[in-house]
Amino acid sequence: MQGSSSEIKGCVNYDSTTNIIAVTCDTNLSRIYKDINNSEVLQKNPNGEWIINASIEVTPQAKITINKSDTSWIKIINNNANKPNYISISGSANIDGVKITSWNPISNDTIKQNVNGSIPRPYINIMGYSGNANISNSEIAFLGYNKYPSNGLVYERGGTGSNIINNTFHDMWDGFFSDSANSITIKDNIYYNNKRYGIDPHSESHDIKIIGNSAYNNSVTGIICSENCYNILFANNTVHNNGEGGIMFSLQTNNSTAKKNFAYNERVGISIFSASNNKVFENTLKSNDKGIFIGGNSSGNHIFNNRLEANEIGIDFSDQSKNNVVENNTISVKSIL
Repeated sequence: MQGSSSEIKGCVNYDSTTNIIAVTCDTNLSRIYKDINNSEVLQKNPNGEWIINASIEVTPQAKITINKSDTSWIKIINNNANKPNYISISGSANIDGVKITSWNPISNDTIKQNVNGSIPRPYINIMGYSGNANISNSEIAFLGYNKYPSNGLVYERGGTGSNIINNTFHDMWDGFFSDSANSITIKDNIYYNNKRYGIDPHSESHDIKIIGNSAYNNSVTGIICSENCYNILFANNTVHNNGEGGIMFSLQTNNSTAKKNFAYNERVGISIFSASNNKVFENTLKSNDKGIFIGGNSSGNHIFNNRLEANEIGIDFSDQSKNNVVENNTISVKSIL
């Protein structure tokens, strides 16, 4: 290659100064590998394992396909000790049937995270007004740290219409995080051992469906939406043994629904905190410290037809919450405080 940048067939641009591979067409890793022809940047092992020692940026109007046709496992190396590489998608993506993790070539292992999230690790960012970024039948793990938007798998004002279905997300900082994203379906996934949240639509995210997922052993909350979210659906999820709670509507997450979920062995099964006009119904809350908690300045919420069994406290209100309707719930031990 000549100089710091190499244009290849008008489709791939690798800049050795920034260590970024820019993709401007519809492609996959095999074609990128063939075009770049630099094993120090992109290395493939015979069993479909890729070691990526650069960042990949999929530009608007472009698409990357990562699937079993040429990939079993993507191992992303940090650029240096303080600067992780990443996959950034401003166009479209279809990720199916693969494994994606961080990688430390010295230890020949994934990069583990501490409780503070201070260790830089590679991440995946869906950003801008991208097309669909669909992820299915895959394992995504050991990515992200406590720095937005590098905190794991992040949909940042992009990915409208995306489907995240039948995957396993574990040992991330956040299994899923969004900022001002909308119209995403998160269905039938497993989220466990993530260092902060399992699933966290955030910051004005809306019209997101979270259905049929399992979230457990996450350090903070299994499934949460926080800060001005609306039209969020939590349905048919199972949450248990998370650090602070199972399911939560938080900080002006309004006009949303939690129905037919199962929460057990949690400090709080379902929480509503400073959130209003939500519906919580037909959920089963069992063996939690608190089945349902309504706190902060929450108002106008409707809590009905839930089954609360063997919780230390069935339904707990804070003094600030008001004008909430609680009716037709079955509480087998203690009454409403």
